[in-house]
Amino acid sequence: MREIEVKARLQNEATFLASAKEHGIAFGKAVSQVDTIFLSKTAYGDPNWNVFRIRIESGKAILTMKYNASTRTRDNIENETVIADTATVTKMLLRLGYKPAVMVNKTRRIGHYQNLEVCLDKVEDLGTFVEIEELVDKTANVDVVQAKLWILAKKLGLKDSDRVYQGYDTLMLNQKRQKQSDSYSDTITP
Repeated sequence: MREIEVKARLQNEATFLASAKEHGIAFGKAVSQVDTIFLSKTAYGDPNWNVFRIRIESGKAILTMKYNASTRTRDNIENETVIADTATVTKMLLRLGYKPAVMVNKTRRIGHYQNLEVCLDKVEDLGTFVEIEELVDKTANVDVVQAKLWILAKKLGLKDSDRVYQGYDTLMLNQKRQKQSDSYSDTITP
């Protein structure tokens, strides 16, 4: 399946929820998701780039492989399957050259608006975000779909300055690198 989405950092959850309710969006109960992201040495943007994720949710383990559907961010092909043995799958990924890069812990509440999925995510160490996504076929125009999704985001009170173009894994990796850099500079500063 091809998933096109937009994402934004949420500044005021109460205001967002009130706006969502006005638009007929009701969110389900919060579900915990613990994601371990596995990366290879293939650089993002390379046609052979992909990422694997093992997600634990409600006692179920799901393996996801994502790769770019186009050169645009937030436009990916995703293949998922339930797995019975995360330790064995982890060994397989390690054998293929993938390394666990980051763990993302979040709670997610899902709502729907027409054929769109609206996710309210509280991500440990990052904050609260909204993702609006649509599953489309391979011929969909990314710009058109993302523009439609962003129109809904704005109706729900999100601003252009709130928009985020990276996934949670990338945001976590960047934060981790920044902390390491800050820590290193603290040790060499007189």
